[in-house]
Amino acid sequence: MKKIKNIIVDSDMGWDDVLSICYLMKNPSINILAVTVTGCGETNLKWGSIIAKTLMELGEQTDTKVSIGTDKPLKFNHKFPQSFKDDMNDIMGLLGSLNPKTTIEFDKRDAWDLLYDSLENCSEKITILSLGGFTNIAKMLEKYPTAKIENIEQIYAMAGAVYVDGNVALLNNAKKQWNQGAIYSTNYSAEWNVFIDPIAAKKVFDSTIPITLVPLDACNYVVLNADYVDTITAIDPISTLVKNIFIQKTGSHDEGIPVPIFDPLATMIMAGNLEYYQFHEQYLDVNTTDTEVNNHCGKTYITSKGKRKITIVQGVSQLEFSIQFAKIINKG
Repeated sequence: MKKIKNIIVDSDMGWDDVLSICYLMKNPSINILAVTVTGCGETNLKWGSIIAKTLMELGEQTDTKVSIGTDKPLKFNHKFPQSFKDDMNDIMGLLGSLNPKTTIEFDKRDAWDLLYDSLENCSEKITILSLGGFTNIAKMLEKYPTAKIENIEQIYAMAGAVYVDGNVALLNNAKKQWNQGAIYSTNYSAEWNVFIDPIAAKKVFDSTIPITLVPLDACNYVVLNADYVDTITAIDPISTLVKNIFIQKTGSHDEGIPVPIFDPLATMIMAGNLEYYQFHEQYLDVNTTDTEVNNHCGKTYITSKGKRKITIVQGVSQLEFSIQFAKIINKG
């Protein structure tokens, strides 16, 4: 029998984060200790926090803490287009239909305080699943320089673009209403979860915490398509939400560009449910300089030295992902 993995999810609560958390709630080998919410990402902090709380209620995760973080990056003011965030703020119109029977309260601690306390008081090591910008984790490292980071088994993060193009310019240039100017439109190097707070990403990369990075290099192999809808056959509330997200994201809320699965891929690798994938280890750094022309801020690049190497996932199987994701979501 597989050992139960104790995890904290740090999330910006976009559509793919919701899919990831649904997957984790259905997975018998995962114990979600807490969900910490960042407003530096796809949703506004208020609504992202409500989504996280509602998901825990829907899954009857009454022992899981939900803690609110910050919507202020350590530096810069990089952000998703507000019209994009508006769409994510109610899970593309699905939030109001969930109506869970269970009610839980928000944890009163800030996200970084909860992270610190969890590491101080844990009896077993904790895995952190980072599905948004790294701001909450970086703020914990800043505020608590003596935090017991040795109690972090590993950070698994959907973040970065190492050998491939980023997706900042791709999203910015996809729709007229998403155009936010040259800092975004000329940035073909950075991936959003790093770009949203590059200083925070650099701080985490520069730490000694073991990291497995699932960048666009891997995510680009697993592209969202309408066929995923038919793989979800269970009809419980969590499975139904997953199916409806696939319907919305491949239908009326299609972005008009190829969209990888992103966070669920990192989630599945963290959970140990993908058997075959390619990875290697490198020292990584982050560009932290904004320019109006040919911007590379947030670019994740290989460097010659560091405190420890980061595991970089590259090649994955879309077929294996599809089969294994549906297998967990369709569980009773």
